[in-house]
Amino acid sequence: MKQRLVNTIQWAAIAVGITGMTLDKLIPVNRTIAISAIIASFAAFTVLVLLQLVRRDPNRFQGKEKVDLAWRTVLTGADSSVEVFAGDVSWARQNKSAIAERTRAGTSILVLCRWPSTPVLLGQVRTLLEAGVEVKYYDGELVKVRGLVADARVGLDQGTALTVVKTPKPRITLTPGRPGTDSSFDYEARRYLPDQDINYIAMLHQLFGSIWASLPPGIILDRRKLSANDLHQILSQIPHYRDLTLGDISIEKLSCTSLQSCCKTVKTAKLPSAASLIDGYQKFGLDPFEPCVIESSRGQRLMLPPIVERQSDGRHVVVDGMHRIYQLVTHTDSQQVTCLVITNAGPLPSDPVPFKDVRLSSTKKQRDENFPNYRHEHFRDIKAIDRYLADKAGRS
Repeated sequence: MKQRLVNTIQWAAIAVGITGMTLDKLIPVNRTIAISAIIASFAAFTVLVLLQLVRRDPNRFQGKEKVDLAWRTVLTGADSSVEVFAGDVSWARQNKSAIAERTRAGTSILVLCRWPSTPVLLGQVRTLLEAGVEVKYYDGELVKVRGLVADARVGLDQGTALTVVKTPKPRITLTPGRPGTDSSFDYEARRYLPDQDINYIAMLHQLFGSIWASLPPGIILDRRKLSANDLHQILSQIPHYRDLTLGDISIEKLSCTSLQSCCKTVKTAKLPSAASLIDGYQKFGLDPFEPCVIESSRGQRLMLPPIVERQSDGRHVVVDGMHRIYQLVTHTDSQQVTCLVITNAGPLPSDPVPFKDVRLSSTKKQRDENFPNYRHEHFRDIKAIDRYLADKAGRS
């Protein structure tokens, strides 16, 4: 009703204004009436101008406070999903509680943001991960859009979107060659609703999906120092390693060319995650594959170096972590790799294979097919370590 009244007044003002321009000719006899009509027409135009000045588009927001409020409303008001085109995620901490509440309620929140290359950005990303948000990183200016798409996964003709534009305010130069101190930005946002902008909402949703599918999961890597006792406790979860002494366990950098493998193939499907992990090691300033804690939306987990058994003749045989090492050797120029080296572990579960003879496989091979002269009684149950660490993390 209010919108209809505004439209009626606007069109009436236009009609009266245009008509008023010719009243002097239409009423040439009574000058008083003509002048009064002309004054009324200009008054109508004044009403039109004032209405345009004071009328606010409810889907446009200007100023940082209003834009922040609109952003928070869309971010925390979704029922099914939120897809966020972000830069530095400076909004993460102030919205952490509300975001965590939504993720606990089952809302999927996905965020595209820049690599956390500074401590401040790293802290913001960690806040999102702690709140149950899935994050993926992009390099440079790959993603120029800033905004959100909410509940677009529900179905056709569904969803809400918000886009934000941030432009630097003009700097005021007080003296030649010296810029002023005002480095803030002008903020403006536009909200899109399904009854009017469903095509634009769908376009943003598809754009987000295509970028998201092309990037690996976002993780944070922190170096972790492990003592000999820590390593012994972890390795003792594997029956074949329970009789090891502290002197049998060490973390060493080994030449990649010195390594051999227990298996003949590596699975192609596992290599993308290995590539993502190697990228993380490089960008977080860690040596592949020194012990670290990996943080993601699923929580934290300890990542051990690849397990290598040193044989009595000096050979180094990889019994766990082959996919990581294969990806490192075949796709980087690394000459050394950090490994968890074990001596006196007993007979191997298979005959070692020279690294150059390891091949890719699109399918998972049976053990007796993948391990030359496979001997089940000497198989290392590496997953026992994963179960132990998961149980330990659950209790902490």
